[in-house]
Amino acid sequence: MTKLRISLLTGILAIATSVVAQNKMTPEQYIGTYKDFAIIEMHRSGVPASITLAQGMLESSYGNSRLATKGNNHFGIKCKGDWTGNTIYADDDAPNECFRAYNSALESYRDHSDFLRANWRYHDLFDLQVTDYEGWAKGLRKAGYATNKAYHSIIINLVEKYKLYEYDVAPMPGDQIILYTSHQVPMVEAQKDETLEAIASRNDLTVNQIYKYNDLKKGSSIAEGDVVYLKPKRRRGTEKAHVVQEGESMYQISQMYGIKLKQLYRRNRLEMGEEVAAGQTVYMRGKLDKDDSLDVVSAEEKKVEAQKFINPHALQIEKAPPIVKEVIEKPAYHVVQTGENIYRIAEKYHVFEEDLIRWNTGLNPLALSLGQKVYLSEESAQAAGAMNAKPPVKPDIQVEEVETEKAVAEIESASKYHEVQKGETVYRICSRYGITPEQLTSWNKLNGTNIYAGQKLKISE
Repeated sequence: MTKLRISLLTGILAIATSVVAQNKMTPEQYIGTYKDFAIIEMHRSGVPASITLAQGMLESSYGNSRLATKGNNHFGIKCKGDWTGNTIYADDDAPNECFRAYNSALESYRDHSDFLRANWRYHDLFDLQVTDYEGWAKGLRKAGYATNKAYHSIIINLVEKYKLYEYDVAPMPGDQIILYTSHQVPMVEAQKDETLEAIASRNDLTVNQIYKYNDLKKGSSIAEGDVVYLKPKRRRGTEKAHVVQEGESMYQISQMYGIKLKQLYRRNRLEMGEEVAAGQTVYMRGKLDKDDSLDVVSAEEKKVEAQKFINPHALQIEKAPPIVKEVIEKPAYHVVQTGENIYRIAEKYHVFEEDLIRWNTGLNPLALSLGQKVYLSEESAQAAGAMNAKPPVKPDIQVEEVETEKAVAEIESASKYHEVQKGETVYRICSRYGITPEQLTSWNKLNGTNIYAGQKLKISE
């Protein structure tokens, strides 16, 4: 099996890419942040990067939806099937529906690819060229990925508007991928024989800035796989606490969670340079109680521990195996049984609902009759005279274009507003989006700081 190796730090990814909880993303920022994930998935799974990005942009409102910011769910995949992972609830076709939640955006991108590969409805799409974004978009609509009849046009519009098709011919990212912690601190992972000077030069920084941002002494060197931040780390971590693993140093923990090393020591009431024993809990938000203390070890003991430590954070990406299509034996027709609907029939025989409607003249998908014959192929329908001789009427292209423009306008509009959640305050919202209370009150003509749950607030000009 071909292995595609990308040195991504899963310790970072576990806290990464809820990414844009702090500020609303523009379409261009979304593409810049996630294009490498889409390209990785294209090489791993066979799903075009353009399609993945366009679907992510549409389904997550450019990464600004609650599902994306709170659950890292960029594709609106629900908890159906045998999902046993984390969940998040939101209103969709019905109130308070269950959606999948992920530890990182990369997990969401991978699950999206695996979701398409595992479902018979999408299997034929993998026979298309990876550059055939139009064929993929039309196939997704026909397979029922979304209920909007203009879904394929919306996806194609996004691909062409933002030139996402350029990523369908992109090579596997071989250099550094800039990742972001949930505090939006950009970082890269050092490559073999790479120097801090080279990283600084490539990112338009001075080497002294790199030293400062990464709590390094002047003259420090780095090793392959080391995390290097390109902007200052934060005063507190993305998680409340971390249980120290064998071989992990306070410095490694500060790099893993994007917290300044001095702050990590202060929050745990330790002297600079002290190391914590494996199994101890260090705090990154809040502070260790005055009456508590951590077990510390000497630098020599930590070195011995580190020598037997195997880094668990290297991520190896393996190319997905070929899709094996299930062969379903289909009779000429199916006789409707009690409780059956067109969806169940389509699932049973691996045919699409719209094909069943096209093959069976007068078939009402909302009112099947007990004992009714439903022909399962074009050939059998023609042989029985059950199919219209005339081709189905094509939808009015003008109506389709209007729906497309409306949908694209809706997701672009969504990136400019925030819906107030229960318990939120003006100051919390302003902190999240990097704006001032004065801006928020001015843009929304607020009377003071009084807001209410469900209120839509403009958060950008």
